[in-house]
Amino acid sequence: MRILDKTPLIEEDGSISFINRIKGTLQYGFSWYPNLQMQQKAIAILEKQLSKKFTLIRNHTLENSKITIPIILIGPPGVQVIFVTHLHGTFRAKNDAWGTVSGGTFKEAGINLLKRTAQLGKALDIYLKRKEFKLPNEVEPILLSVNPALHVSTVRPIVRIVMSDAVDRFAASLAQESPVMSVEVVHEMAESIVNPRPPKAPEPPPQLKSAEPGAPQIAQTQRPRKVSRPPVKKAPTDYFGMTGKQLAVIGVMGVIVVCLLIAFILGILFFA
Repeated sequence: MRILDKTPLIEEDGSISFINRIKGTLQYGFSWYPNLQMQQKAIAILEKQLSKKFTLIRNHTLENSKITIPIILIGPPGVQVIFVTHLHGTFRAKNDAWGTVSGGTFKEAGINLLKRTAQLGKALDIYLKRKEFKLPNEVEPILLSVNPALHVSTVRPIVRIVMSDAVDRFAASLAQESPVMSVEVVHEMAESIVNPRPPKAPEPPPQLKSAEPGAPQIAQTQRPRKVSRPPVKKAPTDYFGMTGKQLAVIGVMGVIVVCLLIAFILGILFFA
């Protein structure tokens, strides 16, 4: 399986430094790093089953948008958008409702993973169609987990749900499905997503025709207009690649750690 990793803040060897982990958490939320860890486990399973005919694009932001797709899997059987979650516990997925179950009581979750996964799949489907790719089937949205501590009861959910005990079977089924796209189309589609071509330049205006036969044609010309450019703003000053806000958060965390160490040392001195 060919892997195109577009994950931000990642090192060349695939690791994420402590500073980048803090920066990513501040920028993308507390679930960012745990989801990345689960993605790596899921990709390792898929990689064992899928050949080079498949291309996996990880954490890519679609062109001219703020939509980041966690995993795009393109292969001869079609296109899937996969959202890998780190959640654990007991959940219920009924139609488009997603929430926890405790004591037989259902509580709607703050973030609906079913709707989010479906929206990501729809966004990629629209994007590919605008790129004039004729998809045999619509992009399939999949919510996937490799955490055995997650249990989901399902009643006709709007997206396909693959649990940890079924990830191997899911990958094997993709490898055995009948192809609907050639390998050339798979590579062309992946290239169009990762390296989109700029829009075509508009054709120049046609020349004006002469009023009399045999008269020379005169090309329509226009004086170039001066384009006023906005003043260039100076980039905000940062320290070690971090903003002041991020440094402030790290400073607060450092103070908390120091206070805990002092309390620990005092406890040893007075109660030893």
